[in-house]
Amino acid sequence: MPGYPVLAPAAYYDQTGALVVNAGARNGLGAPVRLVAPAPVIISSSAAQAAVAAAAASANGAAGGLAGTTNGPFRPLGTQQPQPQPQQQPNNSLASSSFYGNNSLSSNSQSTSLFSQGSAQPANTSLGFGSSNSLGATLGSALGGFGTAGGLTNGSGRYISAAPGAEAKYRSASSASSLFSPSSTLFSSSRLRYGMSDVMPSGRSRLLEDFRNNRYPNLQLREIAGHIMEFSQDQHGSRFIQLKLERATPAERQLVFNEILQAAYQLMVDVFGNYVIQKFFEFGSLEQKLALAERIRGHVLSLALQMYGCRVIQKALEFIPSDQQVINEMVRELDGHVLKCVKDQNGNHVVQKCIECVQPQSLQFIIDAFKGQVFALSTHPYGCRVIQRILEHCLPDQTLPILEELHQHTEQLVQDQYGNYVIQHVLEHGRPEDKSKIVAEIRGNVLVLSQHKFASNVVEKCVTHASRTERAVLIDEVCTMNDGPHSALYTMMKDQYANYVVQKMIDVAEPAQRKIVMHKIRPHIATLRKYTYGKHILAKLEKYYMKNGVDLGPICGPPNGII
Repeated sequence: MPGYPVLAPAAYYDQTGALVVNAGARNGLGAPVRLVAPAPVIISSSAAQAAVAAAAASANGAAGGLAGTTNGPFRPLGTQQPQPQPQQQPNNSLASSSFYGNNSLSSNSQSTSLFSQGSAQPANTSLGFGSSNSLGATLGSALGGFGTAGGLTNGSGRYISAAPGAEAKYRSASSASSLFSPSSTLFSSSRLRYGMSDVMPSGRSRLLEDFRNNRYPNLQLREIAGHIMEFSQDQHGSRFIQLKLERATPAERQLVFNEILQAAYQLMVDVFGNYVIQKFFEFGSLEQKLALAERIRGHVLSLALQMYGCRVIQKALEFIPSDQQVINEMVRELDGHVLKCVKDQNGNHVVQKCIECVQPQSLQFIIDAFKGQVFALSTHPYGCRVIQRILEHCLPDQTLPILEELHQHTEQLVQDQYGNYVIQHVLEHGRPEDKSKIVAEIRGNVLVLSQHKFASNVVEKCVTHASRTERAVLIDEVCTMNDGPHSALYTMMKDQYANYVVQKMIDVAEPAQRKIVMHKIRPHIATLRKYTYGKHILAKLEKYYMKNGVDLGPICGPPNGII
């Protein structure tokens, strides 16, 4: 308004997003004034008249006026045209001396006020006083039209520097929305407004942060479009996608697939993302599975040796049909690296899955890599598992050289903490001739091997899976052999490992031979009660004979029948 210097307090955003006015004023409250909506600002009439009087005095050149203080609590905003005649009264002024005048503001103040609903209606946007010359309109004009561009400007449209991030915080606001209106982005609650640029202090997007805080319990896959990668690499977001993919429509799966395909390798080695890839191998279409398999090609070895990538490889081998050419190409990438994978805590699982799911004809390079290494691998914590898978799934001509090497080292393998499992596997699943070779190695050493922590398991398997004749020979060896002043059977019954062999013999022996074993045990019943493991034998006998109604005479138990 020409002739009247328009005064306004310095204003800026604080870190909470609130507008702070007159930050440097030494007001009665001793603190900056924060503008809060929608409560009206009430100013007493006496205070208002005093403010108008002070402004008039300043305009007439009164000494000591606030207008001349540039470094005080109030400072002028905007440029004032120099007045060649200081005594000349302005043409456009507030109507009358009343603070609640009814005349309209001049055209240069018809900008968006601080709390306006539109840029051309200052008469309806006062702070609650009247119709036109409102404090809200005047302050809004002085501030340079806050709201037209969604931020605080210096009057020329350029954002001024205020609190950190204040310049661009609300740039997306509509020119028709006010600072505190429900449609303002300041208080927007619609998740459709979320963008990838809405990053929270945690580093997550606002959408993911709200989802993690259970603000959207009914979120759907289509509503996180653009955020699939971020959700896939988050613990809760990955779990959400996995559950949705299990019963998603083809269109929803394709929506997710389109976003993850280009970064598939990144997800394959991610602690949470790998599960999303696995779900596509389980529930995706064949085209999607093959597209992901193409992303694996060239990286099979590195993925096989990686903690999370090895799981993806296994899932691909399991759910892609074995007749697909890409499967054979993936497996061939391990050629030359078989032993490295077999001895790796992750890679050995991939080799096992290859043996289980791929046609044996395509796995000859694995068999060739094991030549001369069977004993070393059988005594390896991971290699022993691979040997067992070969014996289960490979062709006879492929397993034959493996078995030949095993038979050369049976004595050492049955006493090894890992090798004993390989020998047990042959006894359970091998050919009769291979079982007989192992039983032959055990004969004559039943007592010693039964007292061994690992070999005792092999002796149990021999008693269980040997032929009837071989089984009878093993049991008879125990019953007839003497171990110093006592029989071998007595020594075994009180041993922490061998007592299990005796229990297994009682279970699988022919009735006639079981009766012989029982009579061999009877003289030692009183002594066996003193030993922890001997009690197991007595309990086993009593339970068996009571169950089958066999009467071999009293077992010399206590009167109450409890051993």
